[in-house]
Amino acid sequence: MRELTAAFIGTMLLVLLTDGTVATARLARSHGVGGNWLTIAVGSAIAVSIAVGLAGPISGGHVNPAVTFALATWGLFPAERVAAYVGAQLAGGFSGAVPVWLLFWRHGEATSDPLVKRGVFCTGPAIRHWPANLATECVGTAVLALGVGAAVAGRVPGAVVPWWIGGLVLAIGLALGVTTGMARKLARDFALRLVYALVSTPERGSPDWRCGGYRWPTAWWVQSPTLGSSLVCRVW
Repeated sequence: MRELTAAFIGTMLLVLLTDGTVATARLARSHGVGGNWLTIAVGSAIAVSIAVGLAGPISGGHVNPAVTFALATWGLFPAERVAAYVGAQLAGGFSGAVPVWLLFWRHGEATSDPLVKRGVFCTGPAIRHWPANLATECVGTAVLALGVGAAVAGRVPGAVVPWWIGGLVLAIGLALGVTTGMARKLARDFALRLVYALVSTPERGSPDWRCGGYRWPTAWWVQSPTLGSSLVCRVW
């Protein structure tokens, strides 16, 4: 139970800080409005480092279902614990998104563009082309899993692991994230999209489930993180 609580809190903190960074940079009348992709990438990377540093000593730093699935696929994590861990991560992602919606409510109301409002909660590609989107998310998650695998194998000093993972997220975000919005994890995309679906109004636009990859053949946000991480996690 302690491990699941850590996974929940770590993912909640990750989503709260990551999505808060996006809201700060994008929503009208925020002191940070006008922030660019670098702002979001750096804020997201630091959020990952904090979340992994907090949850790592207790739960192994599981804040990404794709990594949990991959580790279990290769026998590096007990398969019978996957469902509970993923459930805790999704619940944490949902719980982290709700405060962002509440805290930035007035800024959302002051923002006229529905796509900007949706973009705070729902990742989306710059150019919609599902094979390319699938490939980008797959490669990005594979690089992340390669780094995580090195940490799990003990090739990275324990004290450095949170910043190692955060550095990976920053590099991936700057190199590949601009094409798809850098979901890389089901807890980051599905849970937040669900929150937006529950609170959305006609003025805010739909949560765009099709773009999110929850209907074949555009199921790239669901498939690619798990596929990419599973392919390379065994390298170490």
